[in-house]
Amino acid sequence: MKFLVGGRELELVRSQVVETMKGLEPETIREYFVELPNGWFPPKQIFAIVTNWERSSYTSHEAVRVLSRLGLACRRVDELRGEVDLFDKDSTQQDEDFSDDRMREVSSAVKVLQSAVAGLSDRISILERGMIQES
Repeated sequence: MKFLVGGRELELVRSQVVETMKGLEPETIREYFVELPNGWFPPKQIFAIVTNWERSSYTSHEAVRVLSRLGLACRRVDELRGEVDLFDKDSTQQDEDFSDDRMREVSSAVKVLQSAVAGLSDRISILERGMIQES
């Protein structure tokens, strides 16, 4: 799939992301994580590795948007509501309780919609500011 991130074009596919992350250790999870077959990873870690871009050149939200569009389950830590200790290495492995494909699809779709709405809101604000300045 093709994406536009920070004005740069990017072409990625899900299998490329999964394959690239094989054998790697997840960094500490803070706010967001992405479920991969070999563990839960911060989205910026994945994005940095698969794109070779500096982490400061994109946001977590942009990484989540792209990874969600690829069909990867991206979640916020607070969605777990204490179900799993993210710092316990054994519990960060993919668990059958979280393998419901339909729920992942819905969650991913919601993330994409949230990102799209936020982007639209930003664009509207910019347009409104431009109209006020022209008056």
